[in-house]
Amino acid sequence: MKLWRTTILLTLGLALAACGNQQPKKAASSSSAVSSSISKKAKTGVKLAWNADKAQKLDAFMKDFGSTKSQTFTRADRSAHTKWQGLDLTQIYKAKRSITIDDTKTAVTWLPKKGQASKIRQNVVAVYADDQATVLFLFMLTAKGQTQVLISQSAPKGKTISTTETTNENVKKGFADIAAGRPAALTSKAIASSSSSAATSSKASPQKATHAAVFNASFQANTWYTNDNDSADTISFGANSITEAGSVMPVYWRSERTGTDKAWDEGTSTVEDQSKEGWGVADPQGAWVDIRGWYQSAGDGQSYRIVSQNLGGQNVPVLETAGGAGLWLNSNYYPTQELATQYQDTVFSDENSQD
Repeated sequence: MKLWRTTILLTLGLALAACGNQQPKKAASSSSAVSSSISKKAKTGVKLAWNADKAQKLDAFMKDFGSTKSQTFTRADRSAHTKWQGLDLTQIYKAKRSITIDDTKTAVTWLPKKGQASKIRQNVVAVYADDQATVLFLFMLTAKGQTQVLISQSAPKGKTISTTETTNENVKKGFADIAAGRPAALTSKAIASSSSSAATSSKASPQKATHAAVFNASFQANTWYTNDNDSADTISFGANSITEAGSVMPVYWRSERTGTDKAWDEGTSTVEDQSKEGWGVADPQGAWVDIRGWYQSAGDGQSYRIVSQNLGGQNVPVLETAGGAGLWLNSNYYPTQELATQYQDTVFSDENSQD
């Protein structure tokens, strides 16, 4: 009997020892799983090819670009609380609000910190605003280094910023060069070089080497859209040009006409410079700029002005075109196609209409 009891006790002792030896292995396995989980959660984003040095270079680039447009751009940093069209951009960042690109809702990562950029979404690495000119630039960078520059020139819908890709090649190339670590050509130097080349090559230009700007920054700030009169058209302006339906017309003040041109005006000469047939001559009419053909002797011109209209509770620049002695309204143009569609054939209270 004693031998049987001894055998049972020995067997129980061995079993308990075996169980005790297995317990630490389970704890180690559990600890390993927790460590693995923590390691995976730590990987929350990617690192972009963007840094403080590139940000400073973009800042200098945008200050120079603004000077060529008579605009002043402010870098809207994460904590700056920059105001644009009634929005506090810092609150937009914190709320992680989406934007629209050509009316398509798009999620973006706003001003990501180092190592926290999105691998999938577009990352907004810089924002520049000129609230007075109603211009907002978003500089986008993907994890693969692809760049895109978006512009907004219309009132936001609620707290959603509507954008489209900018058509300004200087800005697009400048940002791409800075992001890639290449020197970016300043816009002012590019314009000076272009003007110098044009002055050298053109034999038919007015006698002055440089031209006084006919259209100021408010005209040049946008590509303008209209749906008035059942016609979807666009128009854009340079300091001395109008682009409409793909055709560019150089425009200069009447004071820049040559002696031969003035003789034609006075009827003492019939000589016309054929190279100027496509030019326009500008005359001020109060807030309006009236444009006629360089050798137009009869008929009305086309007049242009920019006014601020209240659209949906927001002040938005509108390009008005008019003609005739009463400056009768022809069409209104808007900063976006969406607004042009929404306000098609609208006549504002300060406009003259023959209808």
